[in-house]
Amino acid sequence: MTFPSDLATAFHPSSRTCLVRLVGALALFLSLPAFATSQSSSTRRSPQKQVENPQQNAPSGTDELQKRLQAAAAARESGNPDAIARANLRVIALALHQFGNLRAVEGAFPQAIELYRRSLDWEDSADTHVALAITYLYANRPDDSLAEAAKALLADPNNARAFNIQGKAWMKKRDYPKAISSLARSVELHPDFEAAYALGTCFLSLKDPESKQQAAEVFSRIVESLGDSGSLHVLFGRAYRDAEMVDDAIRELRRAVSLDTRTPHAHYFLGLSLLWKNEWTDTPEIRQEFVTELRYFPRDFLANYFLGYLDSNDRRYEEANLHLNAAKEIDPSWPEPWLFLGLNAYAQGDLRHAESFLLKSVELTGKDESRGSYQVRRAYITLGRILTASGRAAEAAPYLERARELQNKSLAEAQQFVAGKAADEGAVSAAAVVALLDHQDEEKVATSDQPVDPSAPLESSVLLQSGLSEEKRKAAENEENRFRLILGTSFNDLATSEAIRRNYSSALSHYQEAERWSPSIPGLLRNLGVAAFRAQNYPETIRALSAALIENPSDNPVRAMLGSAYFASDDYVNVVKTISPLGERAMRDPAVGYSWAASLARLGDLKQATQVLQEYQKSDLSLDAILLVGQLWADMTDYARAVETFHHALERDPSSMKAHYFAGLALVRWEHSDEAAEEFKAALNLSPDDPDAKNGLAFVYLEHGKQAEASELFRSVVASHPENGNANYQLGKILLDGGSVKEAIAHLEVAAHALPQSDYVHYQLQAAYRKDSRIEDADRELQLYKELKARNRQASIPRPMPDLQ
Repeated sequence: MTFPSDLATAFHPSSRTCLVRLVGALALFLSLPAFATSQSSSTRRSPQKQVENPQQNAPSGTDELQKRLQAAAAARESGNPDAIARANLRVIALALHQFGNLRAVEGAFPQAIELYRRSLDWEDSADTHVALAITYLYANRPDDSLAEAAKALLADPNNARAFNIQGKAWMKKRDYPKAISSLARSVELHPDFEAAYALGTCFLSLKDPESKQQAAEVFSRIVESLGDSGSLHVLFGRAYRDAEMVDDAIRELRRAVSLDTRTPHAHYFLGLSLLWKNEWTDTPEIRQEFVTELRYFPRDFLANYFLGYLDSNDRRYEEANLHLNAAKEIDPSWPEPWLFLGLNAYAQGDLRHAESFLLKSVELTGKDESRGSYQVRRAYITLGRILTASGRAAEAAPYLERARELQNKSLAEAQQFVAGKAADEGAVSAAAVVALLDHQDEEKVATSDQPVDPSAPLESSVLLQSGLSEEKRKAAENEENRFRLILGTSFNDLATSEAIRRNYSSALSHYQEAERWSPSIPGLLRNLGVAAFRAQNYPETIRALSAALIENPSDNPVRAMLGSAYFASDDYVNVVKTISPLGERAMRDPAVGYSWAASLARLGDLKQATQVLQEYQKSDLSLDAILLVGQLWADMTDYARAVETFHHALERDPSSMKAHYFAGLALVRWEHSDEAAEEFKAALNLSPDDPDAKNGLAFVYLEHGKQAEASELFRSVVASHPENGNANYQLGKILLDGGSVKEAIAHLEVAAHALPQSDYVHYQLQAAYRKDSRIEDADRELQLYKELKARNRQASIPRPMPDLQ
């Protein structure tokens, strides 16, 4: 699939896209080499412009992609992750570029733009900048097109295609001197018919005798190079007509029909030009040109439509309907034939068909109400009259109101279309019809700078509007599937190379990209889920590994990781459901066994939790794992086992301050405060400034009524750790009980900031505010306390950070 290569009509459009691909081998200018050879292509009528193929004349074609794929396969065989990454990056860059070409062919310009942008992220290629510049111009964004052309020329100062598209962008902005400079340079570097033709039209746009002569010389040398033909003179006629040089246009079109009376579109354009010169009054001679066009090309949409329009305007309704129905059958997507069929039916008193045709015209016009100098207002007016006459005034009102709104716009803008000839309320002028047809190709493509998802499938409506035949749409679909598989596989291999190097965040991102392109790649979801697990992205782990486990329920490593991800997400029901099938194997796993036991405990199944935890504890656990087991026993209120476990940890490592500290906490909860004090003191012997151990010992002192000693310890914590919430809370509470309200408030406010979800802190703070007569603050804190108390949860069970192999 490639673009039609001609750019000329993108900026000097006619009623139909009618470029002819020409071949030849002579110089445009005496100092230049020969024109590049280009293949012929058939003409077609479409409201869509034809543009240069972003990949045409670029070295990065299908052969280059195949070479890169072969290099990626060789790298994969080598097993070298760095080589795999480098090779697949090159495949991805080129595949994105070529997929962008395909999307541009299909008219999906936002997706094409995003694909080219993504390609440039991986490989800064002048060819891709040019392709993006072309697509920006296709999307009516000339400034962006100029920016990309400049980047291409920065990388490759002799890039003829970049100068070509730069010239076309300046043409779009009507800066013809700059366009001439760029196009002349393009032709100098690489003689090409498209650039030369555009150069000639630029000279004509300057509208002075010298420039007109230069245009004629350009056109003459094109003829010398490519040989004389009717099709060439049709193009020259269009260029003169667009420059409002009607006599020159007629001369060229007469030359076209004299060379070959069957030249496509020659009679049609000659008829239009004669009509224009005759101030839009048709004559038998003018009408005969349209008839002759239809004699040779009976399926020509616009010749049928224009004859239908002329007959309708002259109230020859039978002849008009014959041509309008033919146009409607050739292209039912255009609203114009439906409009005039409806107006004809109304004029003949056939209100039922008139209403049906006019509603269809309104539907096809959609939001494009400015077509043909707001011609849709005639449908609104006539529908309003039909509905009113049939007693449906309420239905008629919106149509009549909208017609009035469009009337003011139409009178002003019609003059811009037809050089001062405005359409009156009674009819759409012939000039307005020509303006509609001539400017149909210049419609703005609705694009924005907001990124779109380039991997999303196209809507069927986009493909239908592309102008591609059913056969070509099928070929495009096959190409799309090929690109999707290439991109999916390459991103998968790139991600795997990153995972091997333990770059799990990047690996996850690229596995996700692979999934967007080709989700059916074998093993992809498993790879994605494992990378997500390593990157501690547990929601994504759950999404991917849940699907992977459905595909292969016997994949025990996946089951273990999925269970751990559920545990990290506090989804204890699914932890138990997922891990239970692993049985004793899970109980003895250093990470999974704990997750299983802790989930059972959280769900209240203490019997099963005890069984699993006892078995788990028999494993060769790390010191951290032993401490977690001890905390879990304490959470299960089995304080004896908790203390025993922490002492076992101290046998493993007598310098473990945390083992003493956790043992002290368990003993406090077990109401063995004296033993708890000894554990906290032992912890402080190992780490004298540890705030948690100091807080724990101070709490024991409070229980023993040693308020002074407790206060001293809390103040010591606050002195070295001023943001410590527990110390500030306990000290504030002591100060409040002692009547030091303002000092208490200062500490309780720090505690509330450090422990915002602790309801008891807000309760004490509200009490302190109330004693200080700060009633509004007290009421606010009381309300916070009530809300937090209502949704208070149990303390979280400590969780490990598993690292399954």
